[in-house]
Amino acid sequence: MTPKYCDGIDRRGFLRMGSVAGLSMAQLLRLQQTHGVEGTAKKDVNCIFIFIIGGMAHQDMWDMKPDAPAEIRGDFRPIETKVPGIQVSDLLPRIAGVTDKLAILRSLTHGDPDHTAGYHVMMTGQHPGFGGNFNRNVLNNNMHPSFGSMVAKLGGSSGTLPPYISVPNFLNSGGPSFLGPSYAPFVIEADPASPEFSVRDIVLPEGVTSDRSLRRQTALRAINHLEHRVDALSRQERSLDTYYEKAYQLMTSAAAKQAFEIDRESPATRDAYGMTSLGQCCLLARRLVEAGCRFVSIENGHWDTHRKNSESLRDLLVPPLDQGVSALLNDLDERGQLDSTLVVLTTEFGRTPRINEMAGRDHWPQAFSIVMAGGGLKRGLTIGATDKQAASVIDRPITPSDMAATLLTALGINPDITLHTPLGRPVQLAGGGRAVHELFA
Repeated sequence: MTPKYCDGIDRRGFLRMGSVAGLSMAQLLRLQQTHGVEGTAKKDVNCIFIFIIGGMAHQDMWDMKPDAPAEIRGDFRPIETKVPGIQVSDLLPRIAGVTDKLAILRSLTHGDPDHTAGYHVMMTGQHPGFGGNFNRNVLNNNMHPSFGSMVAKLGGSSGTLPPYISVPNFLNSGGPSFLGPSYAPFVIEADPASPEFSVRDIVLPEGVTSDRSLRRQTALRAINHLEHRVDALSRQERSLDTYYEKAYQLMTSAAAKQAFEIDRESPATRDAYGMTSLGQCCLLARRLVEAGCRFVSIENGHWDTHRKNSESLRDLLVPPLDQGVSALLNDLDERGQLDSTLVVLTTEFGRTPRINEMAGRDHWPQAFSIVMAGGGLKRGLTIGATDKQAASVIDRPITPSDMAATLLTALGINPDITLHTPLGRPVQLAGGGRAVHELFA
């Protein structure tokens, strides 16, 4: 059974576009107006949120322990970077060249080694809790709004694009929880690295010309007008046509459609990001925030390296990340957009200090690393530290709630805002977390 929101509308139904006028998108736009609040963001900063599904091995990438025994340190060695005193893994030669644009947070910590709970706590800043309310077997299982949904509600919006977009699919625990489906993401269920890439819901259906579309739109208005008269709807509901019009504009706006047309980028630019799913998602995300989207989430999966950890990282997983993320930071900086775009590279937890008998590393939430860049944050620094085995945080522990507060603060949203569930229960946006003050000037 498809999971539903508190108002009874399921996510798939809400994201699926209608025949021509874009029924679900129209509903989305209307609900954002009628059930939303005035945006509280105090500055115009967008976010590209890259989530590594499975758990990055921090000791093989960001937090090297070269003096530890072989079964702890692994097969990789630290290399110097553009910032004196900061080292990263030799798996990350391109990232090494852009450490002056980022901050490495080496002391993230939480207590749940389960993937699904890990997604939730790192996508929302709050643990889902224990008991029967949290279903670990479904993706859209938010007990608290995801960051993208928070931004969609409180961050304001500009232009025609939806404020929260997810690519190349719905990101685990990326839903709106009690905020309702008006703050769910617009999901691009396609890989932008594919030669056949297209965004299904921003074009007119095959066989429907612009003239035919206009006639259908006019007929739809007439039907809606009759319904309004018969049912004596409120003034707010009588403005529904406005939201059909906005959905129609998304489908017919050249500027909006161009934002999704990644093939407008030069071959050189696309090659710079890498013709991989992660690389092209990063490039598409840059185009989307440039066009007015406030929050783009990117999923990159298959990092659950219980076996052949070194081989998987070296040959499959890290090279696309190294190329795509470094290209994104360089591109944003060269365009003068890095200060107005917060880039977050995160994961649900780290990997065990000791390599197991299958040459892999297992789940380890006690200590791991994430990366933040842009958005006006300080650059070229590391924060926090782990012990000699990268097993425990020994300096500056940072919780997921602290990460949430940091992200929201960078986007100009007060993390102490209290929202209320449909039953009136108060819920603090960042769960009492405190922003990492070392990142702010």
